Amino acid sequence: MAMSEESGCWMPFPGIPESIRAKYSINGLFLRPFGLFENDLEIDFSQKFRPYLVTQVLECCVRDKNGEPPEKAFFWDLTIGKRIECLLAIVMSGRASKLPIHLRCLNQTCQEPMEIEFSLEEMAALQHRSDDTDPFAIQIDGRNLQFRKPTGSDQLEWLEDSFPDEGAAIKRMIQALRCNDEKAGSDHEFMIPDEWVKTIDEAMAEIDPLVNFSLTIHCPHCDEDGLYFINLEESLLHELRKAQKNLIETIHRLAARYHWSERQILSIPSWRRFHYLALIEKEEA
Repeated sequence: MAMSEESGCWMPFPGIPESIRAKYSINGLFLRPFGLFENDLEIDFSQKFRPYLVTQVLECCVRDKNGEPPEKAFFWDLTIGKRIECLLAIVMSGRASKLPIHLRCLNQTCQEPMEIEFSLEEMAALQHRSDDTDPFAIQIDGRNLQFRKPTGSDQLEWLEDSFPDEGAAIKRMIQALRCNDEKAGSDHEFMIPDEWVKTIDEAMAEIDPLVNFSLTIHCPHCDEDGLYFINLEESLLHELRKAQKNLIETIHRLAARYHWSERQILSIPSWRRFHYLALIEKEEA
């Protein structure tokens, strides 16, 4: 898909770390909304492993100034937080400003459902402010430990591993993200003590806010506050799945009314499709 197609819908790609930019010779990337073009129908949102799904969405929606996608490895080398920020940008480019989240009150005597909305712009700003802190240092028991943020490639590797329990998984991930800093020197293989895991895990969550996003929310039903952990990646993919469903429904309605083929409908610019839909709805009303 060339950049000239519906050029008004393209937006600048979120900031790329200089090391990644140099590695892949990136000179300007752009992204577009999801749920407008034929390629958007090819993504299977029911697949089991989300890292693959995120990469497929990014491959579908990101192009350089020549209309070409970066190589697949580029998307896997992005940090998980940056990949989530890209999903945020794709949803925002579709004119959305809020992300609806459905929760249930944590108070056992209440447990009423709640719907809250997050500002997509504010969440993207959270990730942008944390971009300059990779790698980052955590001071614990007199040691200055250096860590990097997890990437899509890390997710892929961890999917293939097996762990006896959640604690072992967290410890293995922390160990994999430790950098060989100068102070550590030859003791890079130094194993993280169990008593350090909680402190390091909390520090990493703070430094990479979109990966383990949490927020204190006030329940309007029981008047109690609770700390909620929200899977932003899952919520954003849910919004993109809805966009794909809307595209399928648009094709169905236009095909039923005008007897156009799927390809003919998708060749019509999205703004004109919306006008045809509006005419159908007006006639039906």
